Amino acid sequence: MDIFFEIGTEYERDELLDFVGSQQNQSGIIWGKRQPNCLIVTTGGKHAKNAGYSDRRSDNGSWNYIGQGSGGDQDVGKYANSLLVGGERNILLFSTREPNATEFKLRASRRKFYRYEGMFDAISWEYITPTTGKRRGDKLIQVHFYPVSNVYAQESRLVLHVPVVIKDLEALKNEIKNLNISGRRKFTIQQYQLRSSLIKSYALARAKGVCEYCNKNAPFISAANVPFLEVHHILKLADDGPDTCENVAALCPNCHREAHFGLLIDEIKETLIRKIVLKEASKTTSSH
Repeated sequence: MDIFFEIGTEYERDELLDFVGSQQNQSGIIWGKRQPNCLIVTTGGKHAKNAGYSDRRSDNGSWNYIGQGSGGDQDVGKYANSLLVGGERNILLFSTREPNATEFKLRASRRKFYRYEGMFDAISWEYITPTTGKRRGDKLIQVHFYPVSNVYAQESRLVLHVPVVIKDLEALKNEIKNLNISGRRKFTIQQYQLRSSLIKSYALARAKGVCEYCNKNAPFISAANVPFLEVHHILKLADDGPDTCENVAALCPNCHREAHFGLLIDEIKETLIRKIVLKEASKTTSSH
């Protein structure tokens, strides 16, 4: 199959496992060596509702998701849950659907369908305790997912960010630093949106229309009349990176996809770290 999932399209579980290179039997959180930067998350479906909770989408496009652990209190230190809240991987979210009677008859199976919802960041988490269902009284991990720019397919809600003029870079950097919440991984949606917007504006302004990995001009001019580049976080939130300007790079779409799913992920990451550090140092030196 193509390595790029399409938002709104349904897939079989075997396709999800094949994508990340996994043979896991349990549902919910899936990872594998083939895509070490990705974490596939599937919503709980009918089982979750019977247990007294539900994975659900909010009106603003965010999701509330319950962690892994089928009995008793859930442990945030458990490997799957630590991956979920750690922020080191791109979260690919799939909603679960049970087959209808016609589908069951045609397939002779009750295998579920998984609808791709897009790429998300885990922006915060807390413990909740259901008051009904089989999990009543258990302490469960509830994680808040917020959609990020998607590299698999064009999203109708994609926002074009117009870069600011170069002289405002230092002011932007200071605003970004002020949004760092004492090193804790917990943002409100408003803080997340503001931080994301500031970081994108900064990276695009610094790039001046040139991909910061391949050094080629942006492939086209966007509808906002600016060179089209996509902003990539070199390190994820768990590495304390996104709140620093040294952690973002403006990339052409091809380089952005390769940075997430190519064979040279680690090499690209190291190259970008070196390039951006040198670029930031050069900019700082030239301002004195």
